[in-house]
Amino acid sequence: MSPINLSKRLAAVAQFVPQDSIVADIGSDHAYLPIWLTEQKRLKGAIAGEVVTGPFESTQTHVIQWHLEDQIQVRLGDGVEVLNPEEDQVTCIVIAGMGGLLITEILERGLAHLNGHERLVLQPNIMEPTVREWLMKHHYAIVEEAIVAEDGHIYEVIVGEPRTEAVELDEADLVFGPVLRRRQPTDFQLKWSTLLNKKRHLLVQLQGAQVTPTEKIATVQHEIQLIEEVQTWDN
Repeated sequence: MSPINLSKRLAAVAQFVPQDSIVADIGSDHAYLPIWLTEQKRLKGAIAGEVVTGPFESTQTHVIQWHLEDQIQVRLGDGVEVLNPEEDQVTCIVIAGMGGLLITEILERGLAHLNGHERLVLQPNIMEPTVREWLMKHHYAIVEEAIVAEDGHIYEVIVGEPRTEAVELDEADLVFGPVLRRRQPTDFQLKWSTLLNKKRHLLVQLQGAQVTPTEKIATVQHEIQLIEEVQTWDN
């Protein structure tokens, strides 16, 4: 078998899986991530979860082709409900390539299947603030984040670790990410400068409408203000 080359998006996810983890990859998509991590000798074990029979069988076949059946278990079930917290001893859960709302729904439905000590590595395609809000409400601190542009899309990776105390995030933390807003890497600047220009253009259109949409204008003005307050680069 030729080596697996991870996409930039999955490589950004992989960097946050700790060495010697037992990882659960939910919605594993052919188990690319756990296979790559196993080949890199990064894991003690892995579980690849799929909710639909077709992808489950494809993932199972892929793991067999790589002769990794002893290291990677492929399971059919709904989200993290494929896990047994007492037996599996999972230390890291990955949920990547889904909408933010779906990620939070998967976590919410599967709360009883978490052991309370796992690192969560989450990569929502949209609605990142929804993911951060869920983490905050469930006492997960956001310890790392990444952002990567690939094939015309910009993806964010959010890493949460459980805390016993309450976690507080303000509006800017939820929107931009507490780590990303501090570091502001190139792809972060690209994302938010593009959105800032779009919102400024939208504001001009709204203000020129025959019937002034007051509430919408106020919302867009607030969004522009948030970006401008965080912005440290030249636009």
